[in-house]
Amino acid sequence: MATLRKIAVRLVVWSTRLVVAALLLSVLQVVALRWVNPPMTWTMVESGWERGAMPQQRWLDMDALGREVPRAAVAAEDGWFWHHHGFDLGAIEAAVEHNAESKKVKGASTISQQVARNVFLWQGRTWVRKGLEAWYTVLMEALVPKARILEVYLNVAETGPNTFGMEAGARHWFGRSAKALTPEESARLVGILPSPNKWGIRGDVVNKRVPVILEHKVPFPGERGFADMAKRAPKSVGWRVWFD
Repeated sequence: MATLRKIAVRLVVWSTRLVVAALLLSVLQVVALRWVNPPMTWTMVESGWERGAMPQQRWLDMDALGREVPRAAVAAEDGWFWHHHGFDLGAIEAAVEHNAESKKVKGASTISQQVARNVFLWQGRTWVRKGLEAWYTVLMEALVPKARILEVYLNVAETGPNTFGMEAGARHWFGRSAKALTPEESARLVGILPSPNKWGIRGDVVNKRVPVILEHKVPFPGERGFADMAKRAPKSVGWRVWFD
């Protein structure tokens, strides 16, 4: 009995150490993301492996991406990005109700959640991955400026076959840099984000999304209307305390 008790104690001690080490590692990963551009993601590795070719990516600072593409991305993917804490509970509730009644699964991930998944984790719908995604999202919202989270998203999001980031996507689809895209072209580029390997930038689905994206104007920090939008944010979104 004494031996079994010792073994049990050791297992608890080592399990606790492993959990603490994992937590510390995740914090270090997120802190590093504030300054270090991730050289590769699991999605890129999987894509390159499947196609037998290096993924196409060109990392650019957000300013170098121009004005239109970042705004189109926020308008299309996460309109309350600047004002939430990483999660849009209203969108999650709506997605749960939709998925319960429809065979077509609808997502509700914010840009922050997508960055957590794309940079630190893998694709999939397991509860383990979702739990880890939530943890990394909380860490990023606490430790990384919002503008940096958006910049990372704009550079790691899959924008075409074996193509990642808005700059590489713009060159793949339009033959020129993201900064040179018109508002409509920017809307088409981000319009394929839910399914970049299936939809073309001029397909029926994207054609329907483009006018919605163009109409959905989202002011960025410091711009006219930003403070008013913060006041209109629903309770399911909440307000973010700025530490940037």
